Amino acid sequence: MARSSKSVARTLEDLTLDSGYGGAADSFRSSSASLCLSEAHGGNHWHLTDSMHSRHNSLDTVNTVLVEDAEILESTEQCAKLPELEDVPWSLGELASALCRDKEMTLPPPPQDVLLRLSELVSRALVRVAKESQRLSLRYAKCTKYEIQSAIKIVLSWSVSMSCISAALSALSLYNMSTEDDKFSRGKSVRCGLIFNVGKFFRWMVDGRIAVRIHEHAAIYLAACMESLFREVYARVLRSALLERDNGIPKFTVETLDQAVNTDAEIWGSLQPWQHLICGKNASGEL
Repeated sequence: MARSSKSVARTLEDLTLDSGYGGAADSFRSSSASLCLSEAHGGNHWHLTDSMHSRHNSLDTVNTVLVEDAEILESTEQCAKLPELEDVPWSLGELASALCRDKEMTLPPPPQDVLLRLSELVSRALVRVAKESQRLSLRYAKCTKYEIQSAIKIVLSWSVSMSCISAALSALSLYNMSTEDDKFSRGKSVRCGLIFNVGKFFRWMVDGRIAVRIHEHAAIYLAACMESLFREVYARVLRSALLERDNGIPKFTVETLDQAVNTDAEIWGSLQPWQHLICGKNASGEL
């Protein structure tokens, strides 16, 4: 009798923690991985010892819990840094197309080095949103649009988060209004009116183990929010007084981009590599 009750409990557990919605793992137990810190190539790199063997090890950094020695931090006067992503769910071509999409921005795309720097900055905000969404998804082992929306509100400043959430609502509305025939003739990104690939974001969330189960609406929300965040940062840089212009055409450089971001309190904190900074409310906070 005890054996049958154990088998029934195990069956119920497997049914409850299945990979519904095309989830990230077979069970919640497989989503908890042990992390080890190795010093290689002159820096700290995190790797998994017992993971789900995801295809991209760099995406495992979303699960990284950075535990630093307090004495070392105090002696070196340094803060714990966010893990750096080697693979992001967008390409530079998609980024350039997204920046030039707005009717107000009838300017040529920025240079390649500026796009790389902008991608690096916004990827830090992506890590913050992903880690916060992962924390919010622990209760039910499921990540939906509500967890992404809450994470956006927590991580980003109020005005930036409202802009991102508005873009996400618009994308999801277009997706829900699409007909049955569109499922076979058009992809999700086109049906959502997005430049970024929704499938890439869904795979990134799966490989990063944001949650055991990931709803497709969560990937749509995250893709739309990141695309909107890129355009928001780009628009703020265009409006910056530090941007030099030649006959009305702005001269984009990496230094100009960094200076424009550093002078904007609403986006500075969330684009920095330090863990204790999230938005303008504590952008100038102390350790």
